[in-house]
Amino acid sequence: MELEIIERADDVTLVALVGKLDVSGLRQVDVKFQAVTAAQGRPAIVDLSRLEYIASLGIGMLISSAQALKRKGHRMVLVGARATVDTALRTSGIDQAITMVGDVEDAMRVLGRA
Repeated sequence: MELEIIERADDVTLVALVGKLDVSGLRQVDVKFQAVTAAQGRPAIVDLSRLEYIASLGIGMLISSAQALKRKGHRMVLVGARATVDTALRTSGIDQAITMVGDVEDAMRVLGRA
């Protein structure tokens, strides 16, 4: 499991989750993910296009970070989830708490940055 930090010049954090976000993957990225999203206190876009699998603990990580951002007056947007990951997220109801869109450009519009 990898967490890629993609630099942005417009005060938005853009990160990509790559691999399988199962128990083992969560241990590898959880602390760093929280540090580069929730702790930054600015809007975050999370690219899921290369995420192959997400377990309930991974969904919890996303929700926890999104809630921390919301308390700071910012939003998280999830982008590009593949079919199985998209289904898992929507089945869990995460799309009721975190906006899910197709690509980064749509996410920037949602965040009012386009």
